Amino acid sequence: MIKATPVRSSNSSLNLPDFAAIHAETIVADVDALLDQYQQCLESLENLGMDELGWESLVMPELAISLKLDDYWSPVSHLNHVADNEKLRKAYDKARENITAFFASRGQNHKLYQRWQQLQDKPSFQQLDAVQQRIIELELRDFKLSGVALEGKIGQRFRELVEKKSQLSSDFSNNLLDATKLWRKVITDKSQLAGLPENELRLLQGLAEDADEVAGSYLLNLSFPAYIAVMTYADDTGLREEIYRAFSTRASENMRVAGSEQFDNNQVLLDILAVREEMAAQLGFPDYAKYALETRMANSSTEVMGFLDQLAVQAKPAAAVQFEELQAFATAAGGQQQLQAWDIGYWSEKLRQDRYSISEEQIRPYFPAPAAVDGLFGIVEQIYGISFRLDITVSSWHTDVQYYRVYSAQGIEMAGLYLDLYARDDKRSGAWMDVCRSRHLQADGKTQLPVAFLTCNFAPAQGDTPSLLSHGDVETLFHECGHCLHHLLTRIDWPQVGGINGVEWDAVELPSQILENWCWEKPALDRFARHYQTGELLPDKLFARMRKARHFQKAMQLVRQLEFAITDMRLHLEFDPQNPLDPNQLMREVHNAVGVTPMPEYNRMLCSFGHLFAGGYAAGYYSYLWAELLSEDAFARFLEEGIFNPDTGAAFCAEVLAVGASRPAAESFAAFRGRSPEITPLLAAYGIGEDE
Repeated sequence: MIKATPVRSSNSSLNLPDFAAIHAETIVADVDALLDQYQQCLESLENLGMDELGWESLVMPELAISLKLDDYWSPVSHLNHVADNEKLRKAYDKARENITAFFASRGQNHKLYQRWQQLQDKPSFQQLDAVQQRIIELELRDFKLSGVALEGKIGQRFRELVEKKSQLSSDFSNNLLDATKLWRKVITDKSQLAGLPENELRLLQGLAEDADEVAGSYLLNLSFPAYIAVMTYADDTGLREEIYRAFSTRASENMRVAGSEQFDNNQVLLDILAVREEMAAQLGFPDYAKYALETRMANSSTEVMGFLDQLAVQAKPAAAVQFEELQAFATAAGGQQQLQAWDIGYWSEKLRQDRYSISEEQIRPYFPAPAAVDGLFGIVEQIYGISFRLDITVSSWHTDVQYYRVYSAQGIEMAGLYLDLYARDDKRSGAWMDVCRSRHLQADGKTQLPVAFLTCNFAPAQGDTPSLLSHGDVETLFHECGHCLHHLLTRIDWPQVGGINGVEWDAVELPSQILENWCWEKPALDRFARHYQTGELLPDKLFARMRKARHFQKAMQLVRQLEFAITDMRLHLEFDPQNPLDPNQLMREVHNAVGVTPMPEYNRMLCSFGHLFAGGYAAGYYSYLWAELLSEDAFARFLEEGIFNPDTGAAFCAEVLAVGASRPAAESFAAFRGRSPEITPLLAAYGIGEDE
């Protein structure tokens, strides 16, 4: 359980949002007023003379107004993702459009760019500390990537492209959310759900109750918990195929639901690719991938593709063997002679149970969500010397949400965390971390403490049964908390490079992925993995089977990630607006070259690939594997020195978490590990190069 750490006052401030005070009717006017203040600030900065020019006169005034805008916009943006409604969405889209247009113009403000360049050129630049110098260097880089050198009609066109890209990404995300809501299937005959364990049946019953369906019925929808339940356990092949088709054709022309045609993302994603390509071309880049990699740890698309190809060469043979084993098992068990896409999850679970005598339903009772949260916080406390305390007085956007205050080992409050774990109809799918407040020094001398949002979509509690997590869910919880810790434990007082801000996209997953490893260590699990009814610890024999099963079909999982990453890079390397490729055909081409499982012709996964078309992973999906290379190698040091070794934890905190983007990620990794990353631990994590 979370300890009641003694509290000491500190010279700090929380400044938490008042979510109840956010009204859709005033959002646009409020944002416009803040943008007007911002513009007045910029105009004053443009007119600074050389004698006046300095850090205090140029950087600080804009930082103050930008933080004021961030403080307003962050909770609005968050509500749009976790409490969607028509009025909020309309207001959010309009305000986002205005913000995007403002910063597109700011990025091309040549007078402002000149002032930053002059600040770097002045002798006083050398008197600034290393963090301040890096902020200036990154600002000048970003000006160039924003088209500051573009003038006249070309500059105007670039601003239009930035705004259009933002609008298209919002359209893509909204289409996906609306299309996902469209498909639903009510089942009143329980026999149609044969094979589903009681926990999964309770989930579907709960969905039906929430939707006011007939008492005793079951509701299937495209929320991830419901989809996975059917795909993993339903004996009815036809039912699995039906929900697979619905899920894999979301927001596409192949979705078989009345009204879905208005949410087709095929043209939207083509338009996004075209806009990105034109933006890159205007800045002199041969393709969007080259443009995107300017802010990444990887040096070139050649380096990235070489990394992915190296993994594919080593992973595909192992993946092919794993699929052949699955096919042979299914055939011997009386299943299909030729496995289809909707059979993979079902027969994989059967094979896993047969080979390791283990199933998720055996594991779930040991991972009630509240205990998993307590266990996570306890583990983090021992690694990093911090503690979490629940504060029930802080208001939020939903009764499920909890707020935790974070304290240092000395009992000084240092951060805050909002935790929103469970799936809802008005909440976007997936799991993510986002910034609520950034650490910085305020004008009154107090430190604004960092605050983060941690959001998941776990199946909620049903009646007296708490939300029971799969082990994969537990890994997701740890993963997102790792992102939050990167933000919360920063010691950098300049938000431009503190926490996750400014960190290279292909390195930002390091703190999240490394924390997943504690989910596989028995001393860590013994802190919280107890049966929700009996209180029994996760049995050693069950854990031993979990460990043996850890690499089960991992090569198949790796090639799937490689399919996504290679498709992403090739889309942004090869897209030609004059002769547009068919993204779906390219995805199939990559699948045929790298993948080992079947993919139906109607599959339109790209139409729901929010990471690429509504998130920050364009020409960057490889980042998950790139950062996993870093995280597995970094965790190897913990294994060498002790997973709870406070000195190792302190070193990781000091060299990676605390420094944010105040220096390049490669330097931070080398400072912790003492060398550049090696690939062997990554391959071992996927069971490649060692016996299962």
